[in-house]
Parts: sequence; structure tokens; C-alpha cells
Amino acid sequence: MTSRVLLQTQTPFIIARRFRGKINIQKPRKPHFERQLLIDLSKPTYAPPKYTLPDYINCDRGEKKTKLVQDNPFERILAKECLDWFNTSKMVVFLHVNSISMEEKTPVFAALKKQDMHLRTYGKKIVSMATKGTRYEVVNQLFTSHQNIIFGQPDKADKMFKILKKTPQLVVMGAIIQDRLMSKNELVEFSKLPSLELARSQLCAVLESAGSSLVGQLNCSQQILVSHLEKHLELQNKPNKQDTES
Repeated sequence: MTSRVLLQTQTPFIIARRFRGKINIQKPRKPHFERQLLIDLSKPTYAPPKYTLPDYINCDRGEKKTKLVQDNPFERILAKECLDWFNTSKMVVFLHVNSISMEEKTPVFAALKKQDMHLRTYGKKIVSMATKGTRYEVVNQLFTSHQNIIFGQPDKADKMFKILKKTPQLVVMGAIIQDRLMSKNELVEFSKLPSLELARSQLCAVLESAGSSLVGQLNCSQQILVSHLEKHLELQNKPNKQDTES
């Protein structure tokens, strides 16, 4: 019995009652003073119509005010850092970035970092400040907003393409290889070339084979002459042996 008494809930007695009269929409009652004060403070203000203004104000031939450019020390630091990357890197690759999340971009950044390549993001203003008056000033035409740049060495170009193959959102536009501006197709052909050590070894092998073939050709006539002389001596000595036997 006690448990039933404790668990019972009394339902409130509610009676729906309509307002005593209709709401006056055309002539509503004035709000309270504080509410009216808040309405007056938050009321938007509009400029006077142009037809009420004099003609000299509506004229657009007046002098336009130039926007003042403020010096930002942080932008100068970023521009100096960007220029240092340009000067110290023999391979600079410019990327066009489509819609990509940081979760998809972080593995690419880590994979490039393992190969001693660095992925950086700079805006158009920073790159313009960094490359103004330098030999890299022509790259400003590639920038419209924030772009990604890969700084590294030319011998890692093939590994860079293998890493970027997994993320089609990062599109290669061009590159600078040892102070030479290349397109994407030229960069792909450059990445397929062998390394410098392998090319040197192949060149040494070609030079050595040419020298050995030259020496062989020079010694060939001498060897043929010696073989003919030996054959001639053998032919001359054969009759003498027959005479001695008889």
C-alpha cells in the first residue's frame, strides 16, 4: 500500500480558456517602456534616398581615397622564410589544391617529410613580397589565392609523383628545377631520368668501351701480321725437315 501511494502522481487539472476578446492587430497596444526603448535602440537606420541629395554628392568623378597599406611584421617574417626556401631548394613544385580535408592532407605531408621534402602553404601576398625584385618574380602569375608549394631536391621527383598519386586533389602545375622553369610534362620526363651517379657510371662505361675497342682495333693489324709471319715460318721450315729425314 505504501509503495502505491508513493508511486502515484496527481494529474494537474487544466482547463483551456480563450482570451476574453480578439487581439487588435490594426491598433496594437503600446509596449512597455523598457521594451519600447529596446525597439528604438535596435531600429535600423537607412541613408536618405539619392534623389533627395544634391548632385555634387551623387557625382562619381571625385577623387577616390586610396587604401592605406599597413606594414605587418608577421607577413615580412613569412616572406623572408618563403624566400629562404626558394634559395635553398633546388626543386620547387607548385600545386593546385582542390577541396581536401586535413585528415587527407596530413599523410601526404608526413610522406613528403620522410623523403626530405617539405610542403608549405603561402598566400599570394606573401609570395609577392618574397619574390619581388628577384629571379623568382615570374611565379606570381601562378598564384590567385593560397597555394601549396613543395620544396626539395631534384633526385626525389619520382618519389614525389608516387606520393601525390594517392591524392588526386593535389595537382602539379609546374616546377623550378635548378633555376629552370618547367611544365608538368617536362617534370614528368625529368623524373624518369636516372640518377646522377647512375648516369656518370654509364658515361664511364661508354668511354671505357670506346677506348678498349680503339686499342683492340689498333692491335688487330699487328696480331694479324704476327700470325701471318708465324705461318710463313712454319711453311719454310717444313721442307727442311723432310730433307733431313731423307
